[in-house]
Order: sequence, then structure tokens, then C-alpha cells
Amino acid sequence: MTESSSDSIFAVRLREARERQGMNQAELAQRAEMQPSAIAHFEANRRKPSFENVRRLAKALDVSSDYLMGFKAMTAFRNEEKLTKGDRDYVQGLIDKLAGEGKK
Repeated sequence: MTESSSDSIFAVRLREARERQGMNQAELAQRAEMQPSAIAHFEANRRKPSFENVRRLAKALDVSSDYLMGFKAMTAFRNEEKLTKGDRDYVQGLIDKLAGEGKK
């Protein structure tokens, strides 16, 4: 990933996640307890969010912070973070098994 694309991934994913939720910038700002101008700056890649702002935005959008920051390709499923590590490993095993069966 180039520096310019890594710099803009947060802005792109923030906008996409907001639009998937059917929210405008003001609605997201209200849910995240932020100013609407901050959302506009983040989406235009004019400002970088603090860790706390990333956390608030992720919670308001029902996605992980890792997703917004570009560390995950996509959200696996909602409420993934609420599962225990053992449960996540079990689900991943099922996914891997199903994906393997699809290749036969």
C-alpha cells in the first residue's frame, strides 16, 4: 500500500461505513458525540482522528477500529468483538472448512 493510499483509507472507509448505515455526517457526529465539521474533515482527509475519535466512530458505525484504519479487509460480521477468542477461532474454523469444501 502506498503512503498516499494508506493515508486516505480511513477517509474512504469512514464515508463508506457511514453511507452503509444510511447516515449523513451530522447524524454520525451526533452518535459519535463529535462536531459535524470533524466528520467532514476526516472524510475529506484534511485531519487525522485521535485514537479516541476512531473508537467513537467505530462504535457509532458498528464496525471495528481495525476496519476503519485499514487493518482488516472488511468486517467479518457484526458483534465479532463480543465473542470469546475460542468462539472466534471456532467460527473461523467453520468458515475455513466451508471454503475448502467449496473448492472440491
